[in-house]
Amino acid sequence: MTDGFLSRRQFVVGGATVALAGMFGMMTGCTADGSGSAAGADEPKSDGGEANASTEPLTMVWLPDNSSADLTASREAIGAAITAACGREADLLTTTDYNVAIEAIASGKAQMALLGPEGYVQANKKNPKVQAAFTNSDEDGGLDGACYYSRICVLSENADQYKSGSTYSIENIKGKSFSFVSATSTSGFKVPSSGIVEEFGLDSSDELLEGGKFFSEVLFGNSHVGSLVNLLSGDAEVAAFDDVDVDMYLDLVSGEANSVGATYKAKETAEAPVDTVRGKEFTIIAITPVLNSPICFNEEAISDDDRTKIIDYFCSSKVADDPKIFVDPEDENAKGLFEKDSEKTCFVKTDDAWYEPIRKLGGAA
Repeated sequence: MTDGFLSRRQFVVGGATVALAGMFGMMTGCTADGSGSAAGADEPKSDGGEANASTEPLTMVWLPDNSSADLTASREAIGAAITAACGREADLLTTTDYNVAIEAIASGKAQMALLGPEGYVQANKKNPKVQAAFTNSDEDGGLDGACYYSRICVLSENADQYKSGSTYSIENIKGKSFSFVSATSTSGFKVPSSGIVEEFGLDSSDELLEGGKFFSEVLFGNSHVGSLVNLLSGDAEVAAFDDVDVDMYLDLVSGEANSVGATYKAKETAEAPVDTVRGKEFTIIAITPVLNSPICFNEEAISDDDRTKIIDYFCSSKVADDPKIFVDPEDENAKGLFEKDSEKTCFVKTDDAWYEPIRKLGGAA
């Protein structure tokens, strides 16, 4: 996490800065006993009585990057926590497409989802009953520095092409082949494209979606790992992807982690699909902090009572101290969705208003 990332967050890509203010409401951190109530939830609609007080399994949908086989144990631990919280079994719905996950929660096929900030905003736009509930905290157990990173990267062997004095910039990415993650990815499209639009004075990010306009060719990895592989395989000259979904496959070679100029290498033991590019290196030329991803509910599809129980349980020390949910970042063999960055790391309540800056990126409504 970065210092000075408090009442005013600055999202920086290359030389462009989008200052986002007024982000914070009253939020509650984790407690020893999980006490506290869910904030601002409307009473759910009912289809003739107790439809929302169901004892049927509760479905939680996952984005492609969180659907990989090596994260099965982490997903199952979260499923077990759902059952412990409200007594309902959890069906864990994995996907290979961002839009499928968004549609599942918006339609009510799934009652819960872990979405990226942009995916959440889109699901909420489709159905306002999709509401953010909690997210993983910063190292102090709060929201002030609760972020991950969007990175724009190039092959290390070509990094000098993007030098600007003693550092790097995105000035020379125009005309290159570029890999995004998905048009619905926050850190793999929304954030980097907003920075590129501002840096080059483009009319909109639409110019970045089709090859032959701003970029010579545009690829989509359909996951952060897929975009990483597009870069390291040489299919793309420049690529956007985050840190949290790919760093388990990487070793830091030089520089400070998550900083411009840092160089990473695909591990010699990297599993599929990164096994095809083992030993290949990339360098970060731009990096941007991004709000942590929300776990959200479709409030029409689950009762207020179940939501409250799940939020309270997940924001308790029982979950914060579960090594299958919050894994030790020093353990190279541990693979999980969240890292235990400090003793205070936990889930913390959030709400829709906290993600308003994502709506405003690129002039989104």
